[in-house]
Amino acid sequence: MLGTLVQGRVSITGGVTNAQKVALTIAIRYANERRQFPSHDGQEHILMDYGRHQRRLLPALARTYAQAFAHLELLEQFDEVFSGRNDTESTRADLETVAAASKALSTWNALEIIQTCREACGGQGFMAEHRMTGLRADLDVYATFEGDNNVLLQLVAKRLLSDYSKAFASPDFGTLAQYVVEQVGEVAFNRGGLRGLAQKFTDFGSTARSIGFVRDEEHQHQLLTDRVHTMIARLANELRHSGKKDPVETERVFNRHQNDLILAAKAHGELIQWEAFTSALKKINNPETLKVMTWLRDLFGFTLLEENLAWYLMNGRLTSQRAEAITDYIDGRLLGRLKPHALDLVDAFGLSEGLIRSDLAFGSETRRRETLKKANA
Repeated sequence: MLGTLVQGRVSITGGVTNAQKVALTIAIRYANERRQFPSHDGQEHILMDYGRHQRRLLPALARTYAQAFAHLELLEQFDEVFSGRNDTESTRADLETVAAASKALSTWNALEIIQTCREACGGQGFMAEHRMTGLRADLDVYATFEGDNNVLLQLVAKRLLSDYSKAFASPDFGTLAQYVVEQVGEVAFNRGGLRGLAQKFTDFGSTARSIGFVRDEEHQHQLLTDRVHTMIARLANELRHSGKKDPVETERVFNRHQNDLILAAKAHGELIQWEAFTSALKKINNPETLKVMTWLRDLFGFTLLEENLAWYLMNGRLTSQRAEAITDYIDGRLLGRLKPHALDLVDAFGLSEGLIRSDLAFGSETRRRETLKKANA
């Protein structure tokens, strides 16, 4: 049974990731041809010149690369188990957990990203010949197929809780919090208030200094890891106090924290993707390629932090200055740096014309404008 379910989930993850690549290739190529809205000099800009368009497409591109790298690691893990090279109860449990998290996140990402690409292409994106609506319709069922995503993430969360229970014979929040401290180092200061005070002093009046902490690879990893560990620690503490003697109370407490379980598992899946992206960077030898791909990895990491700023602020992991600087760094630095490389990044997917099958990705807009220019000459 495990083999059937895991194979299906691995296959779905790869399929939807490739669909995202197709949609992004169409949307980004079109955005580098389609001109709209004259500026002060009367010249129209390509859509990719606009900050909002960059905000829609470039984080989606970064997330797709992270997802693709995570899928490659999942394939290696799958091969090790099913080839028999490393087939143990532990490795099978790891594979099942990663496959469940990957399937849930990738299918949700695909639906969101393809819809974003469809809208980014305007009315052209809605036309069946340009494939966006068809792709999204075909993938919609995957949020349920081979396991409903919410159910799969509960499986992931239960595995994380099980790992914590094995680490501690009698877990309580204090003990688990200490475990988190040992895992992520500097987070110890967060619980004593010293970290928050130091951040405010350093950040005052300096966006460059306040963002330097988060831009560092080690600290990105620390922030993403700490969120998962802290969420699981709190869940373990809450569920432990429900007790085993009263099944009604146990069920009530579990149901009360069901959404927290989903959020913790989703955070774990995103951490897996960030780690896979970071591992892939270590295999890049060309310095210029490494620089661009590091910016793209940072965009993925910063986007994850930005999406969860409420948690980081409420739990004292980031000051308001650093939180504000994250958005400023995305909009003011990373998007501008990555915009000139967007075409190269989608070309690197290596998709043939037969796989893309949309004129929007192959100069239809340029040909349209040339035809209009000749007609008006």
